[in-house]
Amino acid sequence: MDAVSTPTQLHSLNDKWDMYYHLPQDKNWKLDSYIVINSSIDNIETMLKLNESIHDNIIKNSMLFIMKSGITPMWEDPKNREGGCFSYKITNKFIVDVWKKLALLLCGNSLCIKPEHNQHINGITISPKKNFCILKIWLNVSTLQDPSIITTITNLSTQGCLFKKHEPEY
Repeated sequence: MDAVSTPTQLHSLNDKWDMYYHLPQDKNWKLDSYIVINSSIDNIETMLKLNESIHDNIIKNSMLFIMKSGITPMWEDPKNREGGCFSYKITNKFIVDVWKKLALLLCGNSLCIKPEHNQHINGITISPKKNFCILKIWLNVSTLQDPSIITTITNLSTQGCLFKKHEPEY
């Protein structure tokens, strides 16, 4: 008896997401300096595969961006101009786990405690420093400045978290 191949059902995300990479030493911040790793991530299976395939050293030593499709990883983007970001300092010991959890919560539309706040999340970014990384959660508004709106994630502390309003260079 032949085995019947059943197509795998994909679990759609509410939004599509794009993942970018930027070389930390590159001082060119124009859009063409960002490398698209994957665009239009629209299902959880693709995000899980992507999340697991990124080596820990890439997470610790690279600039990564996961943004809603149609929103560039730049303050000047019209959908970012009026917003800001939560900025966290995460030690290298914990950054891989925090980034991977955050990426899944982001794409699963579960990053905020109150579901109505998720619509204001534009993306997440990571920027390496010497023994830590700066992790940012980008919002399209600057009115949600309390980091306690974010779902509790081990080693992502609201203590020391700063809210920074975007200051685009028009």
